[in-house]
Amino acid sequence: MESDAFRRPAFVGENGCIRKIDCVMDAIEFSEEWPVEKRGLLHAAATEACYAAYDGRKPLEGAYKAFTAWARKIGVYEDVPPARPWMTGPKISNANLS
Repeated sequence: MESDAFRRPAFVGENGCIRKIDCVMDAIEFSEEWPVEKRGLLHAAATEACYAAYDGRKPLEGAYKAFTAWARKIGVYEDVPPARPWMTGPKISNANLS
């Protein structure tokens, strides 16, 4: 697999912490950490979609959609707006100011 990075990150929140899910492996780790007693069919489908994308059997976008659908259903998905371009512009180094 060339890259397992999602085109855009997903954010999930639990216990007051927000976690950034950048890639399919992050999604797999989050879903595998989910308590067994809280898992269900949607969890199984999302986890399988992520494993299939990681193995190259399915597209990354499908894994992203399955993971975020599951996260929304269980109430941990956080709708974090993207950073504005002016917030992510080039950094100015102090070395160039003299």
